[in-house]
Amino acid sequence: MLVLRARLRLVLVLVACVECALGAAGQDTLARAKDLYGLAAYEDALAMLDRLHKTAPPDVSSEVAGYQMLCLLALGRTDDAQKAIEALVKADPLYRPSESVMSPRTRARFDAIRRELLPSIAHETYDKGKAAFDRKDIPSALAEFDRVVAMLEEPGLADVPNMADLRRLAIGFRDLSKAAAADVPVSTAGTRSNAPVPSAETRAAAAIEPTLEPARTYTGEDAGIVPPMVVSRRMPAWTPRNDFEKHKEFRGLLELVVDAAGNVTSAALARSVHPTYDQQLVDTARTWKFRPAMKEGVPVKYRLSIEIRLGPPAQ
Repeated sequence: MLVLRARLRLVLVLVACVECALGAAGQDTLARAKDLYGLAAYEDALAMLDRLHKTAPPDVSSEVAGYQMLCLLALGRTDDAQKAIEALVKADPLYRPSESVMSPRTRARFDAIRRELLPSIAHETYDKGKAAFDRKDIPSALAEFDRVVAMLEEPGLADVPNMADLRRLAIGFRDLSKAAAADVPVSTAGTRSNAPVPSAETRAAAAIEPTLEPARTYTGEDAGIVPPMVVSRRMPAWTPRNDFEKHKEFRGLLELVVDAAGNVTSAALARSVHPTYDQQLVDTARTWKFRPAMKEGVPVKYRLSIEIRLGPPAQ
């Protein structure tokens, strides 16, 4: 019996040693790939990184992908590098490769692609957070809204249309998520109250409700309103009838009412664009889709005015 126990302990020790060795080997593979990259052995480094990428744990997968991108750029495989950068940014939009291993030119290329992708990724992440919030998966919602806010801290994104509004929306829903995740209140005696406690979501809604007027249609003149943001807005084709119209600019004013679901419930022209274009514009506008206007984190109905311009391209 003693011999059997001794053998069992020996087997367990050997298994533990093998597991440790395998873990160390994985780290050594990434370290060796970095060394190969530093020695300009880009092909060998890339082959090693490709193998490692298939099994890399989440905490190092972005770093592996970053070095794959650097190897591809060093080898002149610009198309593959572009795809690698796009895949890396989509998988981990907050990842930034170390400046110590990137030339200013490579950094500029990476940052340009990242800034181009971040707005759409931020919108997608916001949609995931809102879906999680709607199904009351508060931890997931909070994580997604935090990611949106972090992404939109990126310098230069403030000038991208709708990004400031999206950030305010994400912050509003993040605050609601935090309220919904709050602990049950504790009594002043240090014990939980026996009185019924409303849910966190109810408390958050109650805090907002008094300032809202559900039946009201808000406008840009109302304070604290985040206007609707375009999701899809297809414009009908404009076909000038003669040379005069080809070189003339026509302007009109379209007024929409966007409900709390982001649908256009009313479309009318406050100022005609062109007699042959007006009706098809109004008909098409009724099919447009928006993210609804928000007041204190709650969707509201909103009257929106849009200037319509037809004419030759601006010089």
